[in-house]
Amino acid sequence: MILIDNVSTIPEMDGWLLIDFTDGSKRFVDIKPHMKGILEKLRDPEFFSKVYVDDELKTITWPGELDLDPDQLHREGIDLNEIKKIIEVAKNTNLLERA
Repeated sequence: MILIDNVSTIPEMDGWLLIDFTDGSKRFVDIKPHMKGILEKLRDPEFFSKVYVDDELKTITWPGELDLDPDQLHREGIDLNEIKKIIEVAKNTNLLERA
């Protein structure tokens, strides 16, 4: 089981988190698909920003014991190293200048 060490919100990207996992990976995770039912209150940016890592469960949570499965977040996340590779390829092929 992969657990979570740290979490931070990403300014200017509503619903996205940067999560540090216990396997050493860092992943960008879009939480918006989970914002329904009891988790709909996560749509409020002020409430969303209250995310933290539960020390006992080692997953992300919000006040009111709203938490998400770390294994699922790991599967859904985009690895930070992959994003860095994509940016390097884009720079080297001038894709960013053409956009």
